[in-house]
Parts: sequence; structure tokens; C-alpha cells
Amino acid sequence: MTGALVAIVGPSGAGKDTLIAHARAALSARAEFHFARRLVTRAANAFEDHDTIDTAAFDAAAASGAYALSWRAHGLGYALGGDVSDAIRAGRVVICNLSRGALPEARSRFQRMSVVEITAPPEVLAARLAARGRETPQSIAKRLQRERAFAGRLRADCVIVNDRPVAETGAALVAHLEGVAKEAALSA
Repeated sequence: MTGALVAIVGPSGAGKDTLIAHARAALSARAEFHFARRLVTRAANAFEDHDTIDTAAFDAAAASGAYALSWRAHGLGYALGGDVSDAIRAGRVVICNLSRGALPEARSRFQRMSVVEITAPPEVLAARLAARGRETPQSIAKRLQRERAFAGRLRADCVIVNDRPVAETGAALVAHLEGVAKEAALSA
């Protein structure tokens, strides 16, 4: 039996973690869904849901093949633990926040995969990034410029523009996840 990986991607400030949290709450009673926690070489903060790991431990685990997937972005290390592969082998739908740059590697590793792009208008992204208080106006401008470079290059199965109430955009994500689960079950 094989489940599926659902990669939630999009620019910083799009609200990926917010929508993932909404879907996790909505689907908490359903065993076919597994919400993966990323390991990140950054201290915990209020804006990103992840487990923290130091760089030396991250590098050692990556070198030993302990991760289902690992990548580098923005000077940090990111990884999905072995629980991801285990859950997919068990037929579950695994939902994770993934970097767009890691998509080619993820597509080569996971047989069944869906990509959900979460985005928002540039002015919304800029306001959300500024509210975090961890970047300068120059670095925010750089992120927004990077976002323009990604526009139209991503092969997403579902695109959610996160500029409405979370109940609406979160419902769109939940509906997509339920469709992936149904498809995985039919092809099992």
C-alpha cells in the first residue's frame, strides 16, 4: 500500500503554517492523514511550526540517510524525518511544508505526490513579512523579488490565494487533501 506526500509550498508570508494548522485541526480525527513536522536549523519562533536541530546534528543525520528528505534554503537546513516514509508506506497522506527548491528531489523520491501552492498578493506578503520583525526592509524586498522569479514556473496541483478568511482558504486546502486521500485509497 502506498500513500501520498502533499507538499505545501509558497513564499514566506503566504500563510502556509496557518493553513496547515487549520487542516490539521479539521482532520485530526482521521487516521489517513499525517502532518509532518520539519526539522530546521533555526530556533523556535511564533511564525513557523517546526522542531529545532543544531547544524552539526542535522548534517550528521543527513549524511547517514536518516531523513526522508532534506534540503537547504535561506542558509538553513530543513528535513523531513523517517516518520514521513513510514506513514506513506502505511498508506497515509502526509502533509508537509516544503521548499519549492526541494520539489525536484521530492518528486524523485515519492511515487505519489501532490503540490499545493499557497500564495498571496505582494502587498499582503510584504505586510506579513514586516510583522514578523525578523527581516530588514531590504531583505523583504529581496524575498518579494525572488517570488516574482518563481511566478509561473511551479507545477502545482492546487493553488490557494490566501487573502481571505482562514476558514475559506483552509476549507479549500482540506477539500484538496480529502481528494488526495480518496485517490490514494482508490489506487491502493
